[in-house]
Amino acid sequence: MRKRFWLVSITLLVLAASPLAHPVQQQPASRPRAAAPAAAANAFNPKATVKDVMDYIVIPTSEFVFNSVGSVQGPNGTEDKAPRTDADWAEVRKYAVMLAEGGNLLMVPGRHAAGPKDKSNNPGSELEPAQIDALLAKNRAGFVKAAQGLVSATELALKAIDGHNVEGLSDAGGEIDAACEACHLTFWYPNEAKN
Repeated sequence: MRKRFWLVSITLLVLAASPLAHPVQQQPASRPRAAAPAAAANAFNPKATVKDVMDYIVIPTSEFVFNSVGSVQGPNGTEDKAPRTDADWAEVRKYAVMLAEGGNLLMVPGRHAAGPKDKSNNPGSELEPAQIDALLAKNRAGFVKAAQGLVSATELALKAIDGHNVEGLSDAGGEIDAACEACHLTFWYPNEAKN
């Protein structure tokens, strides 16, 4: 009798856990299934403008990387400036990583050039935000390529930093500057490129 009780109990337990005991609810045929989520591009909801990313991330981090190597005039004459300790290199690396990620942020779709109340700082030579937005929309692939150029140049800096290579870091600074200027000449002040 006891064996039969255990056998019946185990059988009931297995049946209760079985998918047959809990059939999956299906949607009625008349209701269409929800569309699959759109591509990842729609997942972005940028709050900052390109100008914000430049002012708050790209410019300060690039200046830190640029200024980490070079020659400075001091009270004792010209002094070479470069990271010397592991802590110095770690600090430069922190800013280089932020700079590379700033380049990635520039590629987020849907980001406007500037806010609706922003105006060009240099009218005549620099385009107005609405004109920049029009160029960005017309040549999105070119803008993404330019931002990728910034990321690639910063990767050179990271490689130099990881190798504690002062000359490589200085050279990478030139590559970063060239990537920035190429983008600016295309999207911010293209009239200067024609002169």
